[in-house]
Amino acid sequence: MDNQYEMELAQAKANLADFKERGEDAIAGTWDELRQELFTPEEIAASNLRVQLMAKLAHTQHDIDIPQHELEPLLW
Repeated sequence: MDNQYEMELAQAKANLADFKERGEDAIAGTWDELRQELFTPEEIAASNLRVQLMAKLAHTQHDIDIPQHELEPLLW
């Protein structure tokens, strides 16, 4: 095993031990809180738009009863 792997494995084991000891308190927060830390407001807005578009596409596909294999060529 290489040194990087061993270091990451040791960190994972320490994190697991911490979680076992502290339980839910070892978890930093919610997904929304983490997302705010990791992504810019613009990236979050773009992600939300993609989710809305995919949801609309899925509902429309269901409403017009078009199979996935017929829909894909229209999208790409």
